[in-house]
Amino acid sequence: MNQEVDPFGNTERMMCLKQLAVLIENTPEIEGALVSTIDGFDIAAQLPPTISASKLSAMASSQLALAEALCAETRVNTCKNIVIEAGQGNILVMDIPNRRQRLLLTAISGSDTTLGKLLWNLHECADAIGERLNASVRSAFALEAGGAG
Repeated sequence: MNQEVDPFGNTERMMCLKQLAVLIENTPEIEGALVSTIDGFDIAAQLPPTISASKLSAMASSQLALAEALCAETRVNTCKNIVIEAGQGNILVMDIPNRRQRLLLTAISGSDTTLGKLLWNLHECADAIGERLNASVRSAFALEAGGAG
């Protein structure tokens, strides 16, 4: 029987939620954060009730597509981060480095946030999520290899 397996089960979702909670705790200026796929599906979110995780995921995906087209046209390689400074806040979209699939970390902050601190803390969170996802991939391969013999 060929059954499709959700690549982001409860364990991975809970890990992402925990890392988002750590990010928000370490950066109180962040009003909300989200982990999503590049095709616009939310995986984990800690957002204010007025913001839809599915809509934000879709918009982050669209912004990435536009930014990548701009990067390709100007020959500056692939897009890693998107920073939007608006009148009443900031929105950052960042790659989460991992071997499983390309993911995005999106954060919303107030306008009084220092962008350098925000970028640093987002990088730390993205790296932590990526490392844990890579570890779960290694564990899955080890289980498969052990069960094959």
